[in-house]
Amino acid sequence: MVIEIENKSGIDFEIDFLNIYRINGNKKRKASFQSLQQEVIYKHKMPSLIKNQYVQRFVYVLPKFVLGDNEKLLIELQELKGSRSVILKTKLKSL
Repeated sequence: MVIEIENKSGIDFEIDFLNIYRINGNKKRKASFQSLQQEVIYKHKMPSLIKNQYVQRFVYVLPKFVLGDNEKLLIELQELKGSRSVILKTKLKSL
């Protein structure tokens, strides 16, 4: 995965962690809801800080997987020593 982050917040963003999850099921029926963290094989040029008004691009390598019809990909980025977090949910549709 090539990930690009642009910081327009006005202050620098120190990265605590970036986690990637596969989400399966329905949140309304908690018994069928699953969130599985994906193993990261390799990180290339992963920044520890994204300065204000800068764009950072880096690569996360994950094992090969296919998202099912009811699955989503969730990317969670958390700030170090702060309360800011960014959560991106995607649903990939087959062509």
